[in-house]
Amino acid sequence: MKGIRWPGLIACSVLYGAIYIAVRYPLPADYVGHAQLGLLLFVLPGALAALTSKEAPLTAMVVAIALASPPCLLLMQSDRFNSLGLGQEIAFITSAVFWCGSGTLLVMLWRTLMEIHQQQERKGGL
Repeated sequence: MKGIRWPGLIACSVLYGAIYIAVRYPLPADYVGHAQLGLLLFVLPGALAALTSKEAPLTAMVVAIALASPPCLLLMQSDRFNSLGLGQEIAFITSAVFWCGSGTLLVMLWRTLMEIHQQQERKGGL
């Protein structure tokens, strides 16, 4: 996997797993059906993936999620956690993937805008 740095990939996976568990556990019954703003925290692992992998940020994000999601899913299906079922967990993972991708794309957009700004400064400075 060219362009992917393993320390960044591992850091992104660990951050994803930590946020996943923090947002999903504990899940009191009175919060079922309410908006979960904790999902916005998943922007952070996506941004981290983009910041640590300049050449292939989306690939790094997808690989990090692919590494971290199965253990999180298995952990949530254990008896220690208040899981709402496999379908609910898969829907949650899908939403987390969306937000991670949004964080990655946000960093990519920021980099592109900075490059355009620098090019315009160079043209204006000559």
